[in-house]
Amino acid sequence: MGTHDWRAQLPPQTRQIKVDEITYKLNFYQSHGGGDDELVEVQKIARCYEQKTYAGAASQEDYLQKISSMMLSISENYWRSLLQPDSRRRIINKILETLRRHIPYSGQEGLDELRQIAARFEEKIYYSATSQPDYLRKISLKMLTMETRGHKTIGNSMPSNFGYNGDGPSDTGRRSIRKRKQPQWLADFVTYQ
Repeated sequence: MGTHDWRAQLPPQTRQIKVDEITYKLNFYQSHGGGDDELVEVQKIARCYEQKTYAGAASQEDYLQKISSMMLSISENYWRSLLQPDSRRRIINKILETLRRHIPYSGQEGLDELRQIAARFEEKIYYSATSQPDYLRKISLKMLTMETRGHKTIGNSMPSNFGYNGDGPSDTGRRSIRKRKQPQWLADFVTYQ
């Protein structure tokens, strides 16, 4: 049997079934509201992907495996394209607010450091999450953990000479975030994988 024999043995309806499955999957994750024009565009994308996969596959098993991988990838990654950058910024700002409530910091440099921690944390969750609900759940759980542990730990670990004016510690307690011993929950938060 030659390398192209598998294509002759693949029933045409199998290819159409795969196009329909891809279309369904893409349409499921599409922002609903484009109507018939959007559906036609999704069908074109599905058909194009199937044709490229069919042309490049070495065997029927390779063809089916590539189609399956693509559909799994849509499920795991397509949600990211639907999440607006503004939504991510709002989430980072919420994380930053929580950090500001629980971590003493000094001036603009300390605030910038907290902002970097919040952004790194959000980015790690964003790329490790398998869906938008998973992304939001992981962030919420970590924030809740910080809220509950933070109230207990910060009250006990803050030096008595720390003045707090709402924007950060006063000059009497000026220290960089990196130079203080951080509670374990904060270390876990910053290095969250």
